Amino acid sequence: MAMNCSSFASGGPARALLICITEARFEPPSRTRVENPLGAAGATLLGRWEGADWPTVFVEPDAALLVPSYSMAGAGRDPGGPEPASADSQRRPKPDDFVFRTRGPSLLRHRRFSRLFEVMGGPLLILLGDALGDIVLQTAIDGFLAGHPIIVVKDAAPPGFAPSAEADASRASALPLIACFARLMTAAELMRDWTGAE
Repeated sequence: MAMNCSSFASGGPARALLICITEARFEPPSRTRVENPLGAAGATLLGRWEGADWPTVFVEPDAALLVPSYSMAGAGRDPGGPEPASADSQRRPKPDDFVFRTRGPSLLRHRRFSRLFEVMGGPLLILLGDALGDIVLQTAIDGFLAGHPIIVVKDAAPPGFAPSAEADASRASALPLIACFARLMTAAELMRDWTGAE
């Protein structure tokens, strides 16, 4: 989706921005749905967040531009084509979602994201990541150094997250380091504090 900062922030300054970050390579959903508590918690949080009319941005590595199978937004459909009938209805982002692709590890060092951040009035950034990799960590570090608080969701992942031993290990090893630079919260805490949901 084209980046139009003015229209995205037309409602005035936002208090918080939920950023769904996909860093792991996306695998198309199998016919047999795997029980995925992290993805289910992320889908619930995202639904409640958007239901409360808070803004959301989806972030993918820039490699998604070169390798369509890397992109959750493009997986399983032709560029510019309709969503296939067999597509996972819970998968996000969808073609009309606001998707931001980045080459660098930190969103706060990216010129276009910084512009969006400023237009929105410098909102609190809430990071919902899959592998909790470089994008989440470096953005948390830059936020800490700039004195801008950042929250990382510790027990949820973006919808479409594919559980694996590798992903679980990556998340487990990343959380203690991320906690040095950002506040860790559960999806339930965020829903209670920001959407009024119990």
